[in-house]
Amino acid sequence: MAAHNPMAYLLEVVLRKVERERPEMASDSKYAELKRQLLRDAEEHFREIQATYATVLKTQCHCGGQLEPVDHDFGRSGGVIYDSVIAKCRSCGSSQSFQFPKEGFISEARSALALREYLQHTYGVDYVGMALSDLQSRSASRV
Repeated sequence: MAAHNPMAYLLEVVLRKVERERPEMASDSKYAELKRQLLRDAEEHFREIQATYATVLKTQCHCGGQLEPVDHDFGRSGGVIYDSVIAKCRSCGSSQSFQFPKEGFISEARSALALREYLQHTYGVDYVGMALSDLQSRSASRV
């Protein structure tokens, strides 16, 4: 799963680090279930993102050219979370905006928060902080 999904990969790396630091977690069934749910939800969200990109790539520009995603973000409007993609035409250079409602993002966020709260209350560990630190150190090493 994680090999093609960057978010699931990051989660697995950070959670393995937490598990090495706290070996007692290996026998914690609540932790194991929360982790499985988060990884399932992260995979579902990633599939939604792939479907979004596939839809954009299948859409032609008004000039008939191929659209290519150039920016991706999440937004919220009226209680609905949207996956927003800006695509640029390879032929004429014009931009088009797409918005797709996303349920997977909500599920992944809920699962991530449930696991975070459980680990903080049970073990005093903040895996989200660890993931952010890991991301920042990786991006700093690329500069």
